[in-house]
Amino acid sequence: MDQNVFESFGGDGQISDLIDQFYYKVLFDQTLRGKFLKADMTRVRLQQKTFFAQMFGCPHTKYTGKDLIEVHKNLNITNQQFDRFLHHLKCILSDMNKPSELIDEILKKVDSHRNLIVFE
Repeated sequence: MDQNVFESFGGDGQISDLIDQFYYKVLFDQTLRGKFLKADMTRVRLQQKTFFAQMFGCPHTKYTGKDLIEVHKNLNITNQQFDRFLHHLKCILSDMNKPSELIDEILKKVDSHRNLIVFE
């Protein structure tokens, strides 16, 4: 993704809204919430916002958090759970009235990290 995606998405404010809505849904999803019960959700949200901003091509953002493998390797996240993440993400993007082409591009980009998050 390039800077045009970041700009067409709506910038930092829209990314912040996306991530806040995303974790609201995730924490009410019985198949996913257990992965976050012991997590510092303020930190998780901040790291995710930074990661998404970089992934979307924000010119002034650099993700400096832990390596994705390191963060996820002991969480036992399954493909089914990752698919639920994608489902929630797609629903929120749709609710935010993002164009279908942009939604598809974002979902593909997120899914490209599956092998760094799922260990089953």
